Amino acid sequence: MNLTTSNDFTVSNINNIDGFINFNDLNHNMLDSILEQSLSMAIQSLDQVEQTQHAISWQNLQHSLYNYMYQLNQIWNITNHLEAVNSSPEFRDLKNKFQNKIAGFYVNVGQSKQLYQHLKHIKEVEYATLSQEDKKIIDNEFRDFRLSGIELDQDKQAKFKTIQEQLSQLSTKFENNVLDATDNYSKFVTLSELKGIPDELLNQYKQDAVAHDNPELYRITLHMPSYYPIMEYCENRALRQELYYHYTTRVSEFGNAKLDNSPIICDILRLRHEKAKLLEFNNFTELSLYPKMAKNSAEVLSFLYQLADKSRSHALSDFTELTKFAKSEFNIDKLEAWDIIFVSEKLRIYKYSYSNWELKQYFQLDIVLNGLFKLIFDLYQIKFNLNSTIPTWHSSVLTYNVIKNDIVIGSLYLDLFARTGKQPGAWMNSIQDRFIDDKDKIDNKPMAGIMCNFTPPLNNSDITILTFDEVQTLFHEMGHALHHLVTQINHFSISGINGVEWDAVELPSQFMEYFTWDHDILKNISCHIKTAQPIPNELYTKIINARYYQSGLQMVRQLEFSVLDILLHQSTVFTSEECHRISQEVRDKIAVVIPPEYNRFLNSFSHIFAGGYASGYYSYKWAEVLATDIFHKFDDKNNQEYAVLGQKFYDNILSRGGLNPMLDNFVAFMGREPQIDALLKYSGIN
Repeated sequence: MNLTTSNDFTVSNINNIDGFINFNDLNHNMLDSILEQSLSMAIQSLDQVEQTQHAISWQNLQHSLYNYMYQLNQIWNITNHLEAVNSSPEFRDLKNKFQNKIAGFYVNVGQSKQLYQHLKHIKEVEYATLSQEDKKIIDNEFRDFRLSGIELDQDKQAKFKTIQEQLSQLSTKFENNVLDATDNYSKFVTLSELKGIPDELLNQYKQDAVAHDNPELYRITLHMPSYYPIMEYCENRALRQELYYHYTTRVSEFGNAKLDNSPIICDILRLRHEKAKLLEFNNFTELSLYPKMAKNSAEVLSFLYQLADKSRSHALSDFTELTKFAKSEFNIDKLEAWDIIFVSEKLRIYKYSYSNWELKQYFQLDIVLNGLFKLIFDLYQIKFNLNSTIPTWHSSVLTYNVIKNDIVIGSLYLDLFARTGKQPGAWMNSIQDRFIDDKDKIDNKPMAGIMCNFTPPLNNSDITILTFDEVQTLFHEMGHALHHLVTQINHFSISGINGVEWDAVELPSQFMEYFTWDHDILKNISCHIKTAQPIPNELYTKIINARYYQSGLQMVRQLEFSVLDILLHQSTVFTSEECHRISQEVRDKIAVVIPPEYNRFLNSFSHIFAGGYASGYYSYKWAEVLATDIFHKFDDKNNQEYAVLGQKFYDNILSRGGLNPMLDNFVAFMGREPQIDALLKYSGIN
């Protein structure tokens, strides 16, 4: 059975002659037309499969349905990507127009009893003779049928579909509110109000004011490259407090009522619970964990509380030290949330004789990238060749051919700078999933985009400098990109990061972060903006001595959010008051730094309300156990040893996509199951 149509559509309609996506030409009108066409083709293909009475072979089913689903997924992913990096009313309207239609289509796929019967027949007749990839895809399909309500009656299936559509809309609204509230705030200040800010950053604030027709003053915003330096360096405590208030309340009842995410949070939690109950799970956490590594919430909470118990005494010690220093050096009787970053930086300088600003001057973006690319070559013999002919969605985006064994295996996009209309934070996104099918002559190489929000280079300068945290962020996201780019799995549903358990997907990214502490690698990625010298041994020693500075505070903060995520999604009461109660309960049990009552962190917690981490935020720590355990094998090795270990990591984990359970991949590399010792060691907690 082959699907035929007079308006056949392929992804190449948006690609140029070299196979790259025509981002230079794509606009919302073009995407509107392409989305209509690709969705129509996908719906037609599903209809034809459902109307087919005779048995369909696995190969024909792929040709007749999955190829069209791939095309739809690619176009929809590009639409969402462009809305995230260059948000505009037109792109938002386009996303709003299609998100219910597309969510509805995928629900229809997951609830198609006819498709279910075809796959059951394939499982009975063909399964034993199929490849490991095909078997995994089919196994995942039966799992996803369960999670789409295949066994529900017609009324409950309709309710499930409505819930999915509503959740899709609410998550988009949540994220848009965060973006708009961040974009909407700005403040003009005088030079005297910015005492303590390094000159280079003052120039940044001045240029921003000039660009907004106020050249006599300095402009600050809630975007991280603007907000964080105020919290870290500014001696003006009142200004720090004012910005902290606006940042932590920007999508709450204390801000613009139209952008308040409080009711959206309640609706999302309620709908997720209803969805879980429909599928006969006790709560959404049970549903979320169903396809993950962790067996149940008891296992997750036990893991988190165990780490909290081991970490809290360290965190209390960190906070006591900070409080005493604030009193002795700044006469601050009560250390407030808006003092933490500022006093922490001053204490770092006092204890270790270097500042973050001093360290930042060694990390020029170009040098960091070259050093990062060298490390990747040493590990995996993979090269990144700059290719400026690849079309991009913004003039600042860098593009590369990714090469292994003299063959181009994919493409990398680096969109690294903050700008208005771009979602905050840092993330890796699939620009194109690997999908290779010789029978259907499909050859789509993977494309990955790394998005960050670094400070753009100043006018008349090509030099961008990064903080050490930003260097680690870049290494982290490159780990995700490598996982996506070097996959040897051909089917899009399990290639790259697709199909990898969500609580394991951070393994390659966190693994890469730990290389930033290696002395030789730091030398390769550092070059002082004035002396052109790499980080000297004396400064490196100070960095290592400070490696576990406030590690206890950092650990309990992440554990607090992870436990809160689980407990919120196990709740059966969906009010703002209940969310605050649970937040306070978790805070009392785990936290050391207590924020002011008005702090509305949850209202901008996009990871769980607009991303893929609902009842999964624990994944960062869960995967870090895996990452540190593996990295311990690489620690202090030389380049020759890197190549041997890197090849083993590449073969067993990085290239495997979602083909095997990650625990099997881990055991294949390590020869045993994970142990927590390395995480405690690299966290400074033992």
